[in-house]
Amino acid sequence: MSETNIKLYLKPVDFSKWKPASWVQSKFSLGKLLEKNQTKLPLEKADIVLLGMEEDRNAVVKGSAKAPNKIRQHLYNLNRISPRFKILDLGNIRIGKTVNDSYYALRDVCSNLVEQGKTVVLLGGSQDLTFGITKAFEANPFNLVNIDPKFDFKKGIKSINSETYLNFIIERQPNLYAQTILGYQNYFVDSLELDYSHELGSELKRLGEIRYDMSNIEPYMRDADVLSFDINAIRLLEAPAQYFGSPNGLYAEEACQIGHYAGMADQLKVAGFFNLVPRLDHDDLSSKLFAQVVWHFLEGAYYRKVETPSKKTDEFNEFLLEIDDIDLPLTFYQSQKTGRWWMKISDEEDTREHIIACTEDDYRLAAQNEIPDRWWKNIRKLNRMQNK
Repeated sequence: MSETNIKLYLKPVDFSKWKPASWVQSKFSLGKLLEKNQTKLPLEKADIVLLGMEEDRNAVVKGSAKAPNKIRQHLYNLNRISPRFKILDLGNIRIGKTVNDSYYALRDVCSNLVEQGKTVVLLGGSQDLTFGITKAFEANPFNLVNIDPKFDFKKGIKSINSETYLNFIIERQPNLYAQTILGYQNYFVDSLELDYSHELGSELKRLGEIRYDMSNIEPYMRDADVLSFDINAIRLLEAPAQYFGSPNGLYAEEACQIGHYAGMADQLKVAGFFNLVPRLDHDDLSSKLFAQVVWHFLEGAYYRKVETPSKKTDEFNEFLLEIDDIDLPLTFYQSQKTGRWWMKISDEEDTREHIIACTEDDYRLAAQNEIPDRWWKNIRKLNRMQNK
């Protein structure tokens, strides 16, 4: 699909309708930079692309179709990060005659932009749009990370909505390599759902676990291809424009920190922000917060340092650890620049290698002759993909 064909899917932003807040120094704002880039930066030279999608027909509670432009309004007021930031806002994807048409339009646009090496930021809309995003990865394995207070799948359900879309991703996307849910709250999750998630090999981190040390979510983000962020994961007091409405959840600064880690992620290709219902908001508090989460994502992406451990570079320390229950030594890598860690895993025949992000704690466990949980889970995933 050419750039011309992509534009057939889009409704461009009309920057004449954006009125900066009274406190904004307009010439230093992201909105002014995006307005300038709209005419001066060709798509092939952009690193990051903003999109909106006013689609909520499969939402459990309607209203999030109004969110993309509301988030934009406040995002544009924020700092431009850098005057040389190669970012474009391509506007909103036109919704289809049916919701399925919208999913396929989203697939086509994301697929094209990802193939061009762009990072896509999608302002939703309801979270079932995640299904449309993942359809852009039907030809390649991908990792999905969800920020969510609960699990958006229900075993046996055949109709898709904003709380069952994971059924369709897990059951219909054979190239899903890994799926992670961060920030879930255990009182919203049944034990059978937990058991099923473990059977699927999902990575699960409760709200309390990630709050204890937010840096531990970074490796999950580093390996992600798609991020799906549900505003319902944030506590109601700080994000009132949500239909779920829990007194517990992420604090505003934690949500921004997640956005920053996601932006820094080496291979993240599409990040979606969903389920904000403007009519439930107070003083645009939720729109302002999601705008700030997106801004932190953009800042992280601007300063992203892509690192790939390799035998051909001297920028990594390599550690080989012998473990009693494993035939081959466990191999760990540590970046000399950033201090980040990776581990190498191989399939049952030792014919296929895969390097995954990990933490220093994983290395320390292995050094004590204990096999890290991430190693076991990824071995199972690698062998499952090999047997498909």
